[in-house]
Amino acid sequence: MQPPTRLAAACAAIVLGTLGAVASRAAEPPSRSSALPLVRANENAPAANKGIARIWRGRTTAAKADEYEAYLFASGISKVRQTPGNRGVTVLRREDGGQTEFLVISIWDSLDSVKRFAGKDYDRAVILERDREYLVEVEPTVRHYAIEKEERAN
Repeated sequence: MQPPTRLAAACAAIVLGTLGAVASRAAEPPSRSSALPLVRANENAPAANKGIARIWRGRTTAAKADEYEAYLFASGISKVRQTPGNRGVTVLRREDGGQTEFLVISIWDSLDSVKRFAGKDYDRAVILERDREYLVEVEPTVRHYAIEKEERAN
């Protein structure tokens, strides 16, 4: 396993610092009422528009990880980035024994933007055509969080 880059370490610090419990709770399918634990009732109001973070995870075998990563970027991340209202995406990768976990954090202007990508049932993961070929664990749901504050180094 290669040592983490400064960017990967910074992304991991952001995720662990602001979204620490996501991975441990991700296996539990959220109900509609808990799917948006931090999104306010008027989530699309311009004055409070700090953004929405959409988080999904999936696991593949270590042997297929590089191939899945290339497929994920070509087929999934490219669609995310082409969707109006998407501000960016961070993909984290973690080796865990014989498996590799991917955590995808996409940032959106609003839930309306998320719905343009995911459809009206936006709590469900967007499963790519070949995901089941690669993934040993297909995460069926995603989590959404209101972005309260972001800080980045210059």
